[in-house]
Amino acid sequence: MGDPIGRGEHEEMGGGTRRARQRIVTLAMMGILATGALVGASTAVPLFHVTRDRLETSTLASVQIQADALDDRLRLFEELARQLASDDEIRRRLVSHAAGELSRSSLVAYSAPRLRDAMAQSEELIGLVRRDSAGETLLSLGRTPLGQQEALRDDGEASSPARLVQVGEALAVEVTAPILADNGAPIGTDLVYFRLDDLTALLADDDRFGAAARQYLVALDGGVLLTGGERGEPLARTPDEVEGPRVQALGEGWSGLHRTGMGSREQVLIGVPAVTPGWGVLVVLPAGSFYAEVFRVLAWPLLATLAMMLLGALVTARALRPLLSRIDEQARRLEESAHYDALTRLPNRYHLGQRLEAALEAATSERSRLAVLFLDLDHFKGVNDSLGHPLGDRLLRAVGRRLSLALRDRGQLGRLGGDEFLVVIEHLAHPEAAEEVACQLIDALAEPFRVGGHEIFLGASIGISLFPEDGTTSEALIRNADTAMYRAKALKRNTWQRYTAALGEASRERFDLEVGLRRALERGELQLYFQPQAFIDGGRVFGAEALIRWVSPEGETIMPERFIPLAEESGLSHALGRWILGEACRRARQWELRGLDLQVAVNLSGAQVAHGDIVGDVRRVLQESGLSPERLELEITEGFLISHADEGIGVLHELRELGVMLAVDDFGTGYSSLAYLKRLPVQRLKIDQSFVRDVPGDVDDEIILAAILSMAGRLGLEVVAEGVELPVQLDFLAGLGCERYQGFLLSRPVPADVFDRRWGGGAELCAPVPSR
Repeated sequence: MGDPIGRGEHEEMGGGTRRARQRIVTLAMMGILATGALVGASTAVPLFHVTRDRLETSTLASVQIQADALDDRLRLFEELARQLASDDEIRRRLVSHAAGELSRSSLVAYSAPRLRDAMAQSEELIGLVRRDSAGETLLSLGRTPLGQQEALRDDGEASSPARLVQVGEALAVEVTAPILADNGAPIGTDLVYFRLDDLTALLADDDRFGAAARQYLVALDGGVLLTGGERGEPLARTPDEVEGPRVQALGEGWSGLHRTGMGSREQVLIGVPAVTPGWGVLVVLPAGSFYAEVFRVLAWPLLATLAMMLLGALVTARALRPLLSRIDEQARRLEESAHYDALTRLPNRYHLGQRLEAALEAATSERSRLAVLFLDLDHFKGVNDSLGHPLGDRLLRAVGRRLSLALRDRGQLGRLGGDEFLVVIEHLAHPEAAEEVACQLIDALAEPFRVGGHEIFLGASIGISLFPEDGTTSEALIRNADTAMYRAKALKRNTWQRYTAALGEASRERFDLEVGLRRALERGELQLYFQPQAFIDGGRVFGAEALIRWVSPEGETIMPERFIPLAEESGLSHALGRWILGEACRRARQWELRGLDLQVAVNLSGAQVAHGDIVGDVRRVLQESGLSPERLELEITEGFLISHADEGIGVLHELRELGVMLAVDDFGTGYSSLAYLKRLPVQRLKIDQSFVRDVPGDVDDEIILAAILSMAGRLGLEVVAEGVELPVQLDFLAGLGCERYQGFLLSRPVPADVFDRRWGGGAELCAPVPSR
C-alpha cells in the first residue's frame, strides 16, 4: 500500500512543480504580451505623427521646388524683357525722340524691325508694347492687349513686374521693363507678353503628388488658378470657397499645409508663394489618398510588432534561461566594446579619455608632469585606397602590435579611430622624455610591414603636448597635441613636433579662415575678376581668364593663394569650383547676348577632375546659363596632367565632347616627356610666365620659348604667353610667331564691371595696346 501512496505524493509534487513552471511561463508570456502591447501603443502614436510630419514636410518641399521653378521662369521672362529694353542704339534714339530731335515715325521705323528680330529669338515671347516717357504707346508688336492694358494700368502700379493679363481670348504673362537712359533716367517702358505654356508645363508631372492631386499656379493679384489641360494648354478658373481663403493667405505670405473639411470631403491644401510677388503654387489633394501613405507605412511595423509579441511569448517558454545567460554574455561584450577598439583591441577614445582624466587628477595632486602624444600614420589613406580596406585593417592591427611593443609599460596606448593613435605618459620626469618616446615610436614603424604578400612602408607624424604647460584639461591637451601633429605633417612627415603657443595661434587662424570661407560661399562675399587675353597683332581682346577674389565683410581683399589651398584641404574645392564655373559662364553669356566674340577661361583644380563630377558640372552650368560651349575654355595644369594622365584622359575627352575648349596651363613646368600631348584632346597651351619673365636676355628661356612655339605649331595647338609685362617681351614673342598673350602689359585682373566698361562695348575690343 505504501508504494502507491509514495508514488501519489511524488506525482503530486511533480504536478505541483509542473504547475509552478506553467504559472511562471504563463506569467512571463502574459508579461511579454502586455509589455508588447504597451510598447506597440506607445510607439504607434509617435510613429504616426512622425510619419505624417515627414510626409507633409516632403510634400511641402516638392511644392517649394515647383515655386522655385516658377520663379526661375519668371526671372527668365524678366531677363528677356530687360534685354529688349537695354539695346543701346534704340535707347539713344528714344532719348533723341524725347528731346524732339527725332520724329516718332523715324523712331518706330528703326525700332520695330530690330525689336521684332530680337523677339523672334524666344518662342515664349508673343508680344511687345513700347511706351515713351509720357506713357504714350510708340509701337505694338505681336499679340498684345493694348486697349485693355490702358485701363488696367490706370488703377496704379502693379506689385510685381510680372502679372497675368488677357490677350485676346487667352491669358499671358505681362512683364514690365523700364527703359533707362545712360544717366539712369526713365525714358520709356516695355510691356512684354509671354505665353503661359512653359509655366503650366511645371504642373505636368502627375507622379509628383499622385493622380488625385490638382496642381495650380496662382496669380495672386488676379485671384486666378492656372493649370494645364490634357494637351498642355493653359486652363484658368477662379478659386472655389475652399481654395479662396488659401489664395488670399498666399498673397499675404502664407506658406504651408492646410486641412479643411471632414470625412470623405476632407482636403489638404499645400501652398507656397513665389519670390516674385503676385505668384504662387497651390496643390489640392483629397486627404484620404494623401494620408493613406501614412497608414501604409505603419501597417508593416504594426504587423511586425504583433508577430514579434507572439513569437516572443512562444520563445519564452523554451529560452528563458539561455536567454538570461546570453544577456549576461552580451552585457560583458558590450562593456568590453565600450572601452576597447574592436579592430586592434587597444583602448578606445572613451577609455583613453577616462584614463587621461584620472591621470590629470593624479598629476594635479602630485604636482607631476604628463604628456599626450597624438600619432597619425603618414600615407595610410593611399595604402587603404590602393590595396583595399581589409588589408588596411590588417595593417592597422600590425601597427597597434608594433607600437605596443615599442612603448612597453612607459605609457597607455590607444586608438582614436582611423589611423590615429594616442599615447598618455604619466609621471614624466622631463619634457625630453616624451620626445624620446616619440622618436622610439617613429623608429618602430620604420621597418617595413609585410601584410598579405605586400611589403608596406609607413611613417608617422606625432604631436606632443605637456601638462601643465600646454593645457590642464584632457580636451585641451588632445587638441594641442593634434595641432602639433599637423605641424609635423606640414614640415616633412615622419617626425614629431612639440606644441607651442604660436602653433595654437596658427591653428586658430586657419580655423577662422576656413569658417570664413564657408560663410563667404553662403553670403556672396566671393567675386570674379577678369584678366583680358589679346592678339599680339592688332591688340584685339578675344577672351578673359576668370580669377577669384574674396572680399571679407571688413573690406579686405583676400587673394586666392591664401584660401585655395585651404579649400582643397577642407573639402571646399568642389563647391568653390562650381561657383567659379557658374559665375564665369553667366558673365560670358551676357557678353554673348550682346554679340561680343569673347571666350572665358576657367581654371580646374586636380580634385575637380580626378574626384568630382566635373563633366556633369560643366554640362549643367552650360544648360543653366545658355552659354555656347565653344565660348568656355577649361584650363588644367601641366603638373596634374602628367601625374594623373591615365585617370584624367577619359574625363578630358568627355569634356571635349561637350564642345568646350581645353588648355594646358603653366605649360613647360612639368619636367616630363611631352608624349602626353598626343593623347590629350587639348587645343591651347599657356606658356608659364616663368619663361617670359627674363626674355629677351635669358638664352635658355629664349630657346625654350622658341621650342614650345615650334612644337605647338606642328601639333596644331594655339599658344597664349602668360605674364607679359614689358613691351620688349611682347616684341620678342611677336618675333617668334606667338599670336596671343596675357599679362599686366595689357591689364591687371579687374572686376567684371570694369572689364565690361573697357572691353564690353564691341568696338572697344580693338583698344590699342600700350606703346612698345
